[in-house]
Amino acid sequence: MSTQGPREKVVGAVELPDINSKEVIGAIRGMKAITPTGVASRFNLKVSVAKKMLDMMENKGLIRLVAQSSNLKVYEMTDSKDAQ
Repeated sequence: MSTQGPREKVVGAVELPDINSKEVIGAIRGMKAITPTGVASRFNLKVSVAKKMLDMMENKGLIRLVAQSSNLKVYEMTDSKDAQ
């Protein structure tokens, strides 16, 4: 018999990388295709978090959507002059 008792549920918090940092912008600028899966693997994030990050970047004008299908979105970097 186990004497450990009930397990405590731990909810993991996920931190988004700072989308304005030079490291993040440089890493994304260096990608051939900016996709949620590519961003997730590059920054070691869940795909859902990468999608949220890309949505935030699109809203700020840092990237723009260039192609979309039912299950994939592809983005490109915008000119830094247009972003702000």
